[in-house]
Amino acid sequence: MTRWLALLRAVNVGGTAKLVMDDLCAALNETGLHRVESFIASGNIVFESDLDPEDLRGLINGILNNRFNVSGERTLLRSAAEVSRVVKLNPFPDAVRFRPSDLHVHFLAKPPLEQAALNLTSFKGGDRLRLDGQQLYIDYANGSGKTDLSPRFLETALGCPGTSRNWNTVTSLHEIMQGVVP
Repeated sequence: MTRWLALLRAVNVGGTAKLVMDDLCAALNETGLHRVESFIASGNIVFESDLDPEDLRGLINGILNNRFNVSGERTLLRSAAEVSRVVKLNPFPDAVRFRPSDLHVHFLAKPPLEQAALNLTSFKGGDRLRLDGQQLYIDYANGSGKTDLSPRFLETALGCPGTSRNWNTVTSLHEIMQGVVP
């Protein structure tokens, strides 16, 4: 059985797509997913399943749409191995030491545009960006609340939607997926 992380886009943020995570976990357990648990209320679900990623996305989006009236394609998936890789390949270890809550991983829903890395160079703010496959590491050097880097710029530059988690959340999710309670 594969250990999975479902990252839900735009859930319980800014009053949009309000979900009670315990209710969602219960609904997912009813579908046959195993060891379903959530971490904080911003749409992070860890579980086990033998289903392939496309079937899992369809299942979770279906439950969100039909049972919780949360429309759209909101589910991004990463396996435990993929989350481990994200943590291991962090290009900004100095940010981890000094401001982990301002280091974010922007998980992409699909592979970015071929020219995405070049598109990102047009951002002239003080934040550092590093694209690695279907993840964009963002070091908000002056704080995530003081950035000029907009979600619209990211989606346009990358050519696909995504969802971000700060480094503290990413490492906590990694520990949960490895069987360590944070």
